[in-house]
Amino acid sequence: MQEDLITFTDFSFTYKGQTEATLHHINLRIRKGEKILVAGPSGSGKSTLGYAVNALIPHAYSGKVEGRVVVCGLDIQHSDIYAVNKKVGTVMQDTDAQFVALSSAEDIAFSLENQCMDQQDMQRLVTSMARIVDMEAFLSHSPQDLSGGQKQRVSLAGVLVDDVDVLLFDEPLANLDPETGRTAIALIDELAKTTDKTIIIIEHRLEDVLSCPVDRILVMQEGCLVSDTSPAELLGSSLLPSLGIRDPLYLGALRLAGCDLSTLGDVSDLKSMSVERCAAQLSAWHTKSRVEHPRAERAVQLRFNGLSYSYDGMTPVLQGLDATIHEGEMVSILGSNGAGKSTLAQLLMGVLKQDSGDIFFEEHLINDYSASQRSSMIGFVMQNPNHMISCDLVYDEVAFALRQKGYPEAQIKDRVMDVLGLCALRPYHHWPISALSYGQKKRVTIASILVTQPKVLILDEPTSGQDYQRYTTLMEFLSHLNRTIGLTILFITHDMHLALEYTHRSLVLHQGVLLCDKPTGEVFSDEAVLKQANLKVTSLYTLAKRCGIEDIPSFIETFVETEAKTRVASADARPIPWEEQARFTAELKQKPKKRVLKGGRKFGFTLTYEDTASALHALNGVTKLGVFLLWIMFSLTTFDLRFLAFGTAFSFICLLASKIPLLKFKPYFIGMGTVIALNALFIYLFSPDQGTLYLGSRTVLLGSEGATYALTRETLFYLVVVCLKYFSIFPMALLFVSITNPSQFASSLNRLGLSYKISYAVALALRYLPEVSSSYLHILHAQMARGVDISRNVSLGKRLSSVSRLLAPLVLSSLDRIEVITNAMILRGFGRMDTRTWYLSQKLRVQDYLVLGFAFALVAASLWVRFWMNVMFWYPF
Repeated sequence: MQEDLITFTDFSFTYKGQTEATLHHINLRIRKGEKILVAGPSGSGKSTLGYAVNALIPHAYSGKVEGRVVVCGLDIQHSDIYAVNKKVGTVMQDTDAQFVALSSAEDIAFSLENQCMDQQDMQRLVTSMARIVDMEAFLSHSPQDLSGGQKQRVSLAGVLVDDVDVLLFDEPLANLDPETGRTAIALIDELAKTTDKTIIIIEHRLEDVLSCPVDRILVMQEGCLVSDTSPAELLGSSLLPSLGIRDPLYLGALRLAGCDLSTLGDVSDLKSMSVERCAAQLSAWHTKSRVEHPRAERAVQLRFNGLSYSYDGMTPVLQGLDATIHEGEMVSILGSNGAGKSTLAQLLMGVLKQDSGDIFFEEHLINDYSASQRSSMIGFVMQNPNHMISCDLVYDEVAFALRQKGYPEAQIKDRVMDVLGLCALRPYHHWPISALSYGQKKRVTIASILVTQPKVLILDEPTSGQDYQRYTTLMEFLSHLNRTIGLTILFITHDMHLALEYTHRSLVLHQGVLLCDKPTGEVFSDEAVLKQANLKVTSLYTLAKRCGIEDIPSFIETFVETEAKTRVASADARPIPWEEQARFTAELKQKPKKRVLKGGRKFGFTLTYEDTASALHALNGVTKLGVFLLWIMFSLTTFDLRFLAFGTAFSFICLLASKIPLLKFKPYFIGMGTVIALNALFIYLFSPDQGTLYLGSRTVLLGSEGATYALTRETLFYLVVVCLKYFSIFPMALLFVSITNPSQFASSLNRLGLSYKISYAVALALRYLPEVSSSYLHILHAQMARGVDISRNVSLGKRLSSVSRLLAPLVLSSLDRIEVITNAMILRGFGRMDTRTWYLSQKLRVQDYLVLGFAFALVAASLWVRFWMNVMFWYPF
């Protein structure tokens, strides 16, 4: 009998500011070496239970604690959170948000840095852990460039370095495609088999987790532990469906066929079940229940031919896509992460312009129509509702797009209230959005698009992070829209259940190529396509194949249709009078605003660290910081044209030596050039004789001798000197940001005496700057889908108003990210000790001393000329 490693004794918890407890009287014992699955609907208390295990409760999330939790002999209420997390390693749901470094190696080492481990020991241990999770070849890669499964492996290695006793996985499948999810569960299972670690998995995708065995399943409901039993006993009962938790698909099919599950063995493991015993019964049910549905001919609504696109002008993301979407269809766009699904959506919306190919809407070529013009034809709903919402009240949020288009308020009111009724939100029209549930917020974002009355609605991962009950409610609502107003809906997803249950047709993408376009049942019966697209066969396919059913696509469709009859239709949503073709005819008749495609490589605006492996990149962080500070001193203290001309030329030469294309910096040069020119203009306007005052002579080049604003050679010389001071500094600033790894920069600041906490905060700001920019673009695209126009086609005032609307969702998403990062850092020991070591810290080498010596010599020479030789301006005329 293994010892109890975790014990909950009559434990209850109420979050600060809430009146109702989230956990109620939990009594639980988890033994050493057990593998536990915690299941339950959203809001049931699963994650809160996990927070008690890793001691985020009560140390990060304060509230009222009753009872006791002991983890590895430590009482969480009275123990240091860092001591608890030396025993408990947490892999969080959002792996992207918990990465705090620019390379996989450094992220794995983060906990070791916080323990002040010697750098050489750190490097050996990081390599060892990376080898265990099969990521040794990716240590130098950025975590953001890895696949979903590889990110999970890096996160796992980051907690394994502490040799923890407990591994806690919080919804590890949330952001993974099906096959990657299966691989992640297999990796966790391998750890369970080869180590004596206790493993706790919090996940509502029960069937996917059970692809590998678990010892026990804990079921949470409304903060209570309602079941603690073996998988076989739980799945053999009717408890899960009664709680709104989905049975595995194969069990659902066996139950519909009336099979006696008690005769088939362990119902939690399809591989070991004797399903062949009920093959005849299953086949008979299929034959009796199947219904042939004649496919009605429908008009073509959306068509794209030969669509190709590349973000950088070199690597294709989409290649020659052809497809036709008909009126009133519900279609899934499937594929693994990075297959090109979201890029396709952005091309259809008009926020990206294809490199080649054509897009037709009801046979009108819309290639040159802006996103604002297309918004009355094609609507887009983002995965995260917080990325779309920019108003405080429900009514204002839904009315936003119509107000952008200039509709009169009386007409806006009628249409908004009608759409709110359609979305079962009419009673909440005066509510603050912050008071709504996640599902209601999702409906608000859908309503904010529907109010523009598009004919096509594109939804990006609509069911991500939602349990079966909420997932079903949302999807039934969307099906209701499809039936009542004929709305064509495209789902961008890797959720196979969504595709199977709600779409009769699927487009499968892989590496930017359309693998297939056929009925969904056929897609999920094609093992070759599924394997290539990183999807996986469903348990329905496996069941049918083992039972000898020949027409597997028909069997899958029969199950889906039969099960659909048991679902509850969307509640209290009612149809509304939908305007006819005229509602978007105006957009189609408008002359499209031509957009010129630029050839060559495309560059983003965000300035960030780029590792091009130049000689400048190899310099020590202290050297880069020291030279940058000395360069600023040199440029600001000297007015000698010889020094400044050299400094400007030298800084541009260094920028070229970084091997980063100068086009990357184009927007910064334009902006800075404008600022420098304006600065020179204002100097001239406010002090036109500044040069004469310094140089003591006056040589008029333009204008009369006595005119106030006569341009003199001396003033022109002075303005050139001032401009060169800035032109000397600015390229060096761009260079410093682009070649300095944020973590090396933090290490340098710490070595120069700044607190490591402040140093790391600076590094994180630099680290997440590109992601904030990326979030801004996502939010911008979502607003453009509602008709927001920030182009030159609208007034400056309207553009500024539109941009201000983007800030609210950007701030909210950034705050969410900050909370996740903070928790991730606390769980890995950041801030526990007074000092820390740095994985990327480097010693100064010969080249560092030479470069620093050169910078010191340049500053000394300029100061010597100015103060010793008393030459402030070198005036050659």
